Amino acid sequence: MKQLYAIFLFCFASLAAFAQTDSLDLKLERGEITGEEWYILKLQAGEFSEDFSAWVKYVDQVDINSALYKSLKNKTGLIFHIPAKYQVIKPNGNRYIQIYLFNLTDSIVSLPRMDATIDQVESELYLNRNWVKVKEVMPATCGNSYWTQNLEPNEYLSIQIENYDMALGKVKVRQKIKLKVGNQILESRVVKAFLFPNQLNFLRQKFN
Repeated sequence: MKQLYAIFLFCFASLAAFAQTDSLDLKLERGEITGEEWYILKLQAGEFSEDFSAWVKYVDQVDINSALYKSLKNKTGLIFHIPAKYQVIKPNGNRYIQIYLFNLTDSIVSLPRMDATIDQVESELYLNRNWVKVKEVMPATCGNSYWTQNLEPNEYLSIQIENYDMALGKVKVRQKIKLKVGNQILESRVVKAFLFPNQLNFLRQKFN
């Protein structure tokens, strides 16, 4: 009975959110609200995307004298590192998590790429006393999008992960990023996502 009630609450919340966002679409079409206002209101209504992209910005040699390298707690192995100042805000308002992948091994590491992004990335939130996957990189529609990038020893990759719909609310929720490289699962440190109350309620009911 408890499980059926949880399913009912999830379906009811989903329908309510859909009705509200559908009304917002009409307001946007009539020019009553701007595109930015439309998106914020959709998030406040509980809108939450299940997919995202992890954009590769550049690859470079490790500089052991740099502040970035010195900030690493572990300086051996394959390191998935989120710096202290990780929030990236673009001129258009889009928000990303800055993350670096360091190859501090003596071997070449093969990375799963998909066009200008990196594949096999997931975002998790701590909900209902459990870590749950809430976002992942979706498969490409074209097989030619997939390729393999070699990360040489003492090289690192700069990656920016889309995070706009988890950065504008007021409710703090623990978040971490995972990357699968071969048979290894790399895990970032825990950072904060900022959700709107309706987003949090939607996710809690979904993963209850």
